[in-house]
Amino acid sequence: MSEGGLLEKATGQNTSPAPTAIISSEESKKAAGPVEAVKSVILLGLLPILVFRAMLVYLPMDLDELMVPFTSVSLVMAIVFLASLALVMWRLGLVTTTGLAVSGPGAISASVVAVSYLLMLLLPMVLGVFLEGELSVGQIEYSDDGETITVNILQTTMSDRELEVELVVLQSGSQVWSSTADVTIDSNDGQGQITIQVSEFYSSNALPNSPYTLKLTVDGNEHTRDLTYSTIQWASSQWTGADALTRDITGVDGIARGVVKEDPDRCSGDAQNCLVGVVMSGWSGLDTGAEYPARMPFADFTVEAVLMEGNDVAIEYPTITVANTVATWDSNGGSFGSGSGYWGDYGSEFAMGGSVFDANFGKYVPKDEFDSAGDYGCYSFTITVSQDGGTNTLSDTSFYEYSTSNSNDIWESVTSC
Repeated sequence: MSEGGLLEKATGQNTSPAPTAIISSEESKKAAGPVEAVKSVILLGLLPILVFRAMLVYLPMDLDELMVPFTSVSLVMAIVFLASLALVMWRLGLVTTTGLAVSGPGAISASVVAVSYLLMLLLPMVLGVFLEGELSVGQIEYSDDGETITVNILQTTMSDRELEVELVVLQSGSQVWSSTADVTIDSNDGQGQITIQVSEFYSSNALPNSPYTLKLTVDGNEHTRDLTYSTIQWASSQWTGADALTRDITGVDGIARGVVKEDPDRCSGDAQNCLVGVVMSGWSGLDTGAEYPARMPFADFTVEAVLMEGNDVAIEYPTITVANTVATWDSNGGSFGSGSGYWGDYGSEFAMGGSVFDANFGKYVPKDEFDSAGDYGCYSFTITVSQDGGTNTLSDTSFYEYSTSNSNDIWESVTSC
């Protein structure tokens, strides 16, 4: 058989076309390799997350305080984390129109991404287990007005940590209050704070010898803090927790001093040195057994004071309201001093000023402004201090004999009228 005949025969037997492989564009787009996956995770994942984490506290409108519902995870960081994961998956060709290409050629890259992002989630918690510092409780801090105390819970931690704290307050060793509080230790500064209202546990005066103690149980460990030694700094004074926890007035005193001098404008009759008015003063504070009570800068109270001539009112002083040593009252256009002052800052005495000033006596209420006749006879001065809306009151009454002898008016203290 000739060569031509054989060729023709072979050609005749192979008349069907050769098969053609049909490859879709998605399949032709191969997933990136593991090296490219590592680069993408670092550039598009780790770096953006670190940058946003550093910038979180500078974001406007308190965005750093927004949390994923029912968690303590930052909403902003959760969005950044998921967005970077989606970007990395797309960049590596692991996201197609038919789904995720996490098998076949993309399996290794997908594994690198999954492991990397899992480590970014777990690393802070893992490091926190090994690198967390010992938990401790800081000193007690009082607010300026003494109404609240703040307890600092301290611990170096890689991530925010939530704790439940058991609180117990004791006075002279006896429990007067207990509660629980939740505290979150911020990983940024390693601090968490618990704020307690003094009114929640206050029972009675800490001074002179009934101190308060706070016990905290955190993570199974008990911590004790004395509430009486913490310092409270005012602009011109410094107090302790014992002062802040001494609020019940236990001592009250009052006195009305006669202003006797030669004053033709206010004297009448034959008297040459006559009673021209009175200076009223009150004391309010802690009874220590001394002549006058000690000052109480954190006591809130009201004061009523009245001078009686027999059964008639001679001077009814306006109600004085005192809060943290600041005293206010209606001056009635200057008839009763300035209308403001301080009671309990440098001492427990308070002068109830009038409309006339004298270098020796200060501001006094002149006799010609008495609501009574202002005749010779017996006078009484009563000062009443009220707390807790008037449910707790203390008062003091003193007596005075107003008389004349040898053209001199006499105003002297007596035991009774």
